[in-house]
Amino acid sequence: MTMNNRIESLSDLQAERARLKNQIETSRVGIRRQFDDIKEDINPARQVVQTFTQLMSKPKNNALQMGVVRGIDMALAYTPIGRMAWPLRFIIRFLLKRATANYLSSNQNHLLQKSLTWVKEVSDDEPKVVRISEGKPKKHWKERFFRWLKDATAEDDIPRAHVVESLPLAQPERSVRTPL
Repeated sequence: MTMNNRIESLSDLQAERARLKNQIETSRVGIRRQFDDIKEDINPARQVVQTFTQLMSKPKNNALQMGVVRGIDMALAYTPIGRMAWPLRFIIRFLLKRATANYLSSNQNHLLQKSLTWVKEVSDDEPKVVRISEGKPKKHWKERFFRWLKDATAEDDIPRAHVVESLPLAQPERSVRTPL
């Protein structure tokens, strides 16, 4: 039934009421779907704003913040940023200090674990085992360079120069006087 037909009985009224409820529910689902699509569209912008506000908030760990501030000040002093105009230098240093301190304080457990793993790998005394299936190990660029240099300067390629024996240096007959 549509709105143009007249309702003549109770069953017609109930059917029209059910049709309208169904239409309302489908409209609600459509609106929710469109709203979710809009949320997905603005989600990257929301994530950027949220990340920026988290990075720019005042760090909680004062000892960590002091270390980061000192380190960034020393690092930037010797870069072109350290020689910029003072407003830009101030803004860049502020942003770097806040972002670095907040990142380190929020990820300190992960970074500590990662650094300890790196130290363990570096300090491992076990020699590296080359598997037979891998073939020859790749030579380092320094070794390849020095081999090339040796081959390029081999004696066979260099023309022999005639060596003229020099006369022995004669001792001066009189002594040389120094001012002291």
